[in-house]
Amino acid sequence: MGWRGSRYLDHPGPRRPAASYDQSDEDTVLDVGDRIFIPCEGGPASTRLESFPPRLEVEERDGLYVLMDDGPRDQWRYLFVPREP
Repeated sequence: MGWRGSRYLDHPGPRRPAASYDQSDEDTVLDVGDRIFIPCEGGPASTRLESFPPRLEVEERDGLYVLMDDGPRDQWRYLFVPREP
């Protein structure tokens, strides 16, 4: 992969098993390793490119993104939790 963001796709981190996601109502069923953009609320990013299944937490310099993955995929979000000073 030549795109510079690809180096972030395989970062370690806790993930739910792919089978734990109910994809029966989704238009596209994702396989392990498929790429997905997930919107972010707060923090330095507006979206994150992740591999399926996405990481539950993503460390940033000023805080932590926490995945909110209840419901259909189009409602998934990373919420930014800033570090306490």
